[in-house]
Amino acid sequence: NVLYSAFSERPKHLDPAQAYSENEYEFLAQIYAPPLHYHYLKRPYELVPLAAGGMPTVRYLDKDRRPLPDTAPTEKIAFSVYEIRIKPDMRYQPHPAFARDAQGKPEYGHLTPRDLRGIHALGDFPHSGTRTVTAADYAYQIKRLAHPQLHTPILGVMGEYITGLKDFAATLQRAVQKDPDAFLDLNEYPLQGVQVVDKYTYRIEVHGKYPQFAYWLAMPFFSPMPQEVERF
Repeated sequence: NVLYSAFSERPKHLDPAQAYSENEYEFLAQIYAPPLHYHYLKRPYELVPLAAGGMPTVRYLDKDRRPLPDTAPTEKIAFSVYEIRIKPDMRYQPHPAFARDAQGKPEYGHLTPRDLRGIHALGDFPHSGTRTVTAADYAYQIKRLAHPQLHTPILGVMGEYITGLKDFAATLQRAVQKDPDAFLDLNEYPLQGVQVVDKYTYRIEVHGKYPQFAYWLAMPFFSPMPQEVERF
């Protein structure tokens, strides 16, 4: 049996930080794994874990970051902290970006035009590699939402909610203006509202009580992005 479908327009981006149309999501949903997704059959729609090992836990804090009970009035809640634990031992599909030399360094980390002679597709690279998906990859992707050269469509919305994201975007903007041609290593810049707890756990802090944030976690914007791939 064959299912035929049509695109109303050509996909513009397959980068999860930039894509924001149904035509693009047809592809992205088969490539990237955000923490949550929708149950395939249940109606009304229900969020269930995808890359996450379970549904995120949420803690509420007051303006002094003291814990509040789940029943606290909305006006008392200054911050909500979402803790997400991803499934252990998920791995990336083999890719040249993960290839390592005998010293354990990226084999294709500093390619020159000469190195790319005869390379027309990923399969033309003689070596590839893979590794485990980590919480740091999910945190890295959230930082990419503020990358000044990516023009993420949800930055304006998320800047109002994720703690420190607006200031983080301004910091990255200054860094790019200082050296436009350099690789912008997002790991060198801390983001207040995103913390990596351990290899498989991370936290996102948002302003106030915003239960709709869980639905954002089902979108490709919050998928993992390995820094090795961005460098490649």
